[in-house]
Amino acid sequence: MLKRALFIISLSGCFLSTAKAQLANTGEKIFIDNNAVVFVSGDYKHIAGNVFNKGKITIQGDWFNNDPGSTVFDSRSVGLTDLTGGNQHIGGSNKTTFSDLNLSGNGNKTLTADIDVTQKLFLNDKELKADQYTISVLNPLNDAIFRSTGFVSTDQKGKLIRNTNNTDPYVFPLGSSLSASPLYRPVSVEPLNSDINNFAITFLDESPSNSGYNTTNKREDIDLVFDQYYYILNQESGSSTINAKFYQQTSGEDTFTQLVNWNNSSNLWEKAAPSTVSDGIYGDGLNRTLLFKSLDVLKNLPVTFATSASVNDPLTFFNGFSPDGDGKNDTWVIKNIDLFPDNELRIFNRWGDEVFKAKGYNLNNAWNGTNMNSGTYFYVLKVNISGAPKVYKGFITMLKKD
Repeated sequence: MLKRALFIISLSGCFLSTAKAQLANTGEKIFIDNNAVVFVSGDYKHIAGNVFNKGKITIQGDWFNNDPGSTVFDSRSVGLTDLTGGNQHIGGSNKTTFSDLNLSGNGNKTLTADIDVTQKLFLNDKELKADQYTISVLNPLNDAIFRSTGFVSTDQKGKLIRNTNNTDPYVFPLGSSLSASPLYRPVSVEPLNSDINNFAITFLDESPSNSGYNTTNKREDIDLVFDQYYYILNQESGSSTINAKFYQQTSGEDTFTQLVNWNNSSNLWEKAAPSTVSDGIYGDGLNRTLLFKSLDVLKNLPVTFATSASVNDPLTFFNGFSPDGDGKNDTWVIKNIDLFPDNELRIFNRWGDEVFKAKGYNLNNAWNGTNMNSGTYFYVLKVNISGAPKVYKGFITMLKKD
């Protein structure tokens, strides 16, 4: 038992380098008591065994877990692992599950394998580079991630995952150091109920076009899609809808006030939701938020910003549909209409006869053209948007198979 002291240890089944203190656990059960500290000035290599940590492990070298049957720490561990060296790597052939993980020292930290954190992740002033790997913070407390100026980067399509179980905001402190100066662009996720969810966000400091989400492919009510960075939002588990805030610096981003998402079915960028803009002082040079409201479970949804042809207009009207029973485009969709239930829709044929009427039009009662022939129809939508009544008029083309 290690107690109330600072140790460089060599246990039976472990190897201690004489040139640079390296600890390799080949099968021992290591117990670190309250207030005890284990110090390793080199690498920690976990080949087999188990660590029950109630104290603190300080590592100045790299961390490797090469045990295919273990994530290193006993599930009862509540102690701290402090990576306090220069540029360090957390990897090996298998995932590590830390209790508290603290990043310190004079360098940034890079993953070469997935990690879980069951209690708190202390980024402090460090960049934690996920690269293509996943960081899962399992503790559902909102303050389970602490930072001063640090951030998580996911530039090779890694993920930052957070568990949620309440309706307070969960901050995803995302950024990138690919540019000359680090870019910090967090996302704040606020679930709309207290169900258990698991949200994953990837931040990519590059044009969406680089991954096939061509910024020139867009619906007619969008002018210009932002081509500097984008996000991918995913719900790994759970079904809660969310409010999410995306942060900007208005310098260089001042005209991009519409959130847009990529539609895989049509291969187009379209309005994601009402983009409620709030200016203020949010720290880290950020002075604007854009609010996103989800209507459905998020499934690998690419999101970025755009300038809109219709300013502050959250609705997108599709100009046609094909109710042929194939499960695709079978009803007439008004994107985001579910967010504005105070509405009335009327549809007319070319002779002016009313063929459809609905109050509270939404995706569940959408028009499917029953008993109507293929052709062009005229719609009138009256809707209350943020307390302001609006009227929309236009044409719909319905195509049915012969």
